[in-house]
Amino acid sequence: MGTMKQQNKKFQLIITSPPYNAKKIYENNLLLDEYKTFARSWIDAACDLLSENGSLWLNVGYMKVGSNRTIPLTYLYYEICKLPFVQEIVWHFEGGMSYKKRFTHRTERWMWFAKNPDKVKFNLDSIRSYCKKKDARNNPLGKNPTDYWYFDRVTNNNKQKTEHPCQFPTAMISRIIRACSDAGDVVLDPFMGSGSVGVSCVENNRSFVGIEISKRYCKIAKERLDKVLPSIWDDDGNMLPSAYIS
Repeated sequence: MGTMKQQNKKFQLIITSPPYNAKKIYENNLLLDEYKTFARSWIDAACDLLSENGSLWLNVGYMKVGSNRTIPLTYLYYEICKLPFVQEIVWHFEGGMSYKKRFTHRTERWMWFAKNPDKVKFNLDSIRSYCKKKDARNNPLGKNPTDYWYFDRVTNNNKQKTEHPCQFPTAMISRIIRACSDAGDVVLDPFMGSGSVGVSCVENNRSFVGIEISKRYCKIAKERLDKVLPSIWDDDGNMLPSAYIS
C-alpha cells in the first residue's frame, strides 16, 4: 500500500476484514498493544488510498483476551481510524460454534467510514429490496435495506466454500459494492483471503486489487477468479499486464 500511495493510486471503495487476533490458524497471537500497532499501520495506509468521495467498509468481530473474555474490535478501530465514521451495520448469521460460559456469537459488525460523509457515494436505488406490502407511498423500486443484515455464512455445505475458514458470502459484498461504487470503479481489499471481494467485483463490473500474504489463500483466490475471468493469467500462472491497473 505504501508503493501504491507513492504512485498516487486512489480507490473508490475499500472492503476488508483484518485478522481479529482471535487465534485463527492464519493469525499471529499478539498482545493488545501489539495488535493496536498493527491495526493503526494498515488502516492508516488504507485511508491514504481512498478517493475524495470514497468509503472504507471494515468487517470486524471480537478479539479474545482471556479464556472467557473478548473485546469488540469496533471499539478499537473507531478510535484508531482517522476517517469519519458513517454507520454501523449488524451482520447476523446462524450456525457456528456455541459457548458454555457466555452467550453465543451470531453477529459481526460492518463499520462504514468515509473520506467525506456529506459527499460519499451512496447508490440507494441499486440496493433497494423487494417490498411485500403494496402501498402507494412506497418507492416502486423497493425499500432501503436496514442496518441489520441477514446473510448465511459460507459453510461446508455451500457451493462457494473454499478452505478459507472465514469466507465472505458474495451476496453481502455485492450489496456494499453496488451501494458505494459505480461500474468501472476500482475496489481494494488489503486482506484478500479467498478472494470473495474480487469475485463480487467481477460480477458487478468493477475492477479489483487484492493483497494477500498467504500463498495458500492466493492460490484459492486465483482459482475462484479463473472461473469468472479465465483470460487474466498466462500459461505460467502469472497475471497478464492487461489485468493490472495502469
